[in-house]
Amino acid sequence: MIDWTPLADLVEKYDRFLVTTHIRPDGDALGSEVGMAGLLRQKGKDVRVVNTSRTPPRYDYLDPDGTFFEHFSTLAPGSLADRQVAVILDLSAWSQLGDMADFIRAFPGPRVVVDHHVSQDDLGAVFLKDTSAEAAGTLVMRAVKALGGRFTKEVATGLFTAIAMDTGWFRHPNTKPSTLLAVSELIEAGAEIDSIYRDLFERSTLGRLRLTGEFLSGLKTDLDGRVAYSTVSQADLARTGAIPSDTEDLVDYTVSLRGVEIGMLLMELPRGGGVKGSLRSRAGFDCARIAAEFGGGGHKAAAGLTVADPLPVAVDRVLAAIRKALDPA
Repeated sequence: MIDWTPLADLVEKYDRFLVTTHIRPDGDALGSEVGMAGLLRQKGKDVRVVNTSRTPPRYDYLDPDGTFFEHFSTLAPGSLADRQVAVILDLSAWSQLGDMADFIRAFPGPRVVVDHHVSQDDLGAVFLKDTSAEAAGTLVMRAVKALGGRFTKEVATGLFTAIAMDTGWFRHPNTKPSTLLAVSELIEAGAEIDSIYRDLFERSTLGRLRLTGEFLSGLKTDLDGRVAYSTVSQADLARTGAIPSDTEDLVDYTVSLRGVEIGMLLMELPRGGGVKGSLRSRAGFDCARIAAEFGGGGHKAAAGLTVADPLPVAVDRVLAAIRKALDPA
């Protein structure tokens, strides 16, 4: 169990907090930010939530008036100079901070990391970490309780989103009895499960649906069906009218195919930025071990990586690593 005393001490000592998370934030990252900011504001703190990446449209219900999440590139130089403490959620690697990495490196005040991933860089921070937790949102929920906060409707909605998305809406192996007990408490506090589900899964754009169709039509298998994968290029995004965040969850289709042990999605990044990969596994295979070969990380059943090569080369390299891992002989 995490000892939350270091966070409580910082809350007691300081007044102005910065909360941030990883590039291309998902539901766990954004929902955890809502929960943490809510806790800190209940304690009378001045909080700004600033991310490298813009908020994907599917999560706009977490920020109804568009003022909660700020985008780092739009801020005036020095506008965060008054922040005294940096709270970093759902990541433990410099690469996951994107354009904010240099700012965090130079940040003069205390840094706190609240995370559940296995991999870890030296971020010069106090780590409040539990790799057995199903979501960063679970840890923020514990922090709210430890510091005497309240589960307002806003906080409950954010934390329910966090836990629901990192458990695949409670269908992944990381879903435990304690998971369901936790989210039941959030529902009692005001998280509207039907509304959240509609916002997340029943508001697709035409671009996302078209991209999903192309992703599925391009699905390939390897190693006699033990591996399934597909790719998304910049041309695919432009042709379908989709945006990068529309690829979230697409990788789950790869492991929905009978007999697949590892699924992979590789997405081409803009302006020659390489390729972002997502891995999923079944039957207990360790995705994080493969991702680590490319400087990535994550969990046993789900991990991410980035490859600097062009898309066709990246496919070959990651596939080779998967083949070696699945069939070392």
